[in-house]
Amino acid sequence: MRKLMLLILPLFFTIQLPAEALSLEECIQLALKNNPDIRISEKRTQIAEEDVLQSYNNILPNVGIGYSGSSTSQGPRTRYFEGIPFDTTGKSSSLQHGIGVSVKQNIYDGGQWWNSIKLAKNDLYGSRIERERMRQYVIKDVTAKFYTVLKAQELLKVYEKSLENSREQLKKSAEMYKIGQVAKKDLFKAQVNEGNDRLNIIAQKAVYKNALADLNQAMGRNPDEQIEVMEKEYIKPEPTALDFAIEKAFANNHELLVMQTAQTGSEMQYKIAKGSWFPSVSTSLNYSRGGEDFDLVYSKFDEAWNTSLNLNLSWSIFNGFQRKTAIQKNLLNYKIYDDHIAKKKIEIRNQIQSLIEKLNTYMEMIDIQELNIVSAQEDLRLAQEMYRLNSATLLEVLDAQMALTRARQQLISTKYDAKIAEAELAFLMGTL
Repeated sequence: MRKLMLLILPLFFTIQLPAEALSLEECIQLALKNNPDIRISEKRTQIAEEDVLQSYNNILPNVGIGYSGSSTSQGPRTRYFEGIPFDTTGKSSSLQHGIGVSVKQNIYDGGQWWNSIKLAKNDLYGSRIERERMRQYVIKDVTAKFYTVLKAQELLKVYEKSLENSREQLKKSAEMYKIGQVAKKDLFKAQVNEGNDRLNIIAQKAVYKNALADLNQAMGRNPDEQIEVMEKEYIKPEPTALDFAIEKAFANNHELLVMQTAQTGSEMQYKIAKGSWFPSVSTSLNYSRGGEDFDLVYSKFDEAWNTSLNLNLSWSIFNGFQRKTAIQKNLLNYKIYDDHIAKKKIEIRNQIQSLIEKLNTYMEMIDIQELNIVSAQEDLRLAQEMYRLNSATLLEVLDAQMALTRARQQLISTKYDAKIAEAELAFLMGTL
């Protein structure tokens, strides 16, 4: 009995658990949780937040405190006058203690400090926009891959149904050949048709497997993890007005917003560069105290102290055109963004127009293709009945089968391509 249990036990560990069936929303939530690009964008935003805090260092005072201690020793020495010694001193040593506090404050630097703060805050805003852009990109990517899996899954069912019809037709052809009702060539044609359908299934299974791997990767999971997807109900995309879509995109498209934020940052850099034309003013205050007695460091505050107050003014008059060229380069970089933004708007307008036309075409095609399937089913039924009555050839039956399979393929592809296009349009509009 024990040996039997040892033989059976490993089987429990090799049995595969059924794959989990996930909806689109569940896939999106997994991706937002696990996708490394999301985590990277979060960390970059945190870095930008630290940069904002660091940008205040040019206006906040710089305060320092320090202690110094020194010991000096001197050996015995004799002083001579015309070779005659007249003064002799013994070994001596001294010990000095000191403590000091310094405060430095920037007063004016041509506006560079406040423009640096504005630049850091603008970079933080841009980082948050980029984080949101990445979030919406992940949603779009997962949505596209989710519907690609559904399309591959439904097409596999179509091919399996086609194989079922082919085998049924092969069985009928074999029976009719046995009784001499059809020629042997009809049997061969039916066998070839059945073989082609099996090949289609093999190829489609590979497509389905690759689509699942792509979806797993988009969700931040291992590509070979077992998974199934489901959709309770297919919802046809709603039509979108072109002007409305363009207006939304110009206001919310995150790639465009990132570009506009970069232009604002370039403007800040230009203003910082211009600040170098102006003088810089700063002040510093120093306080120190100490002496041979260490007690003077922390007592008798009315004795043994020194203070100094300094006002510093510096103005660079000429630095070999370095300042002038830096200002001009920053100005040109700022103006370049005008062209980048104009180009991006044209690109967005073109993409939206193309997607809306594609979506409108898909929606019309869905209605037509649903009718095509009904018609193809009736054509196949009639062809099979006529073939049974020896009033039609096998070729006509096979053509009717292929027409039905093709109609189903087209409807499935159109339905899920429409959902992918819908997600791409929403991403462009910044509304995912």
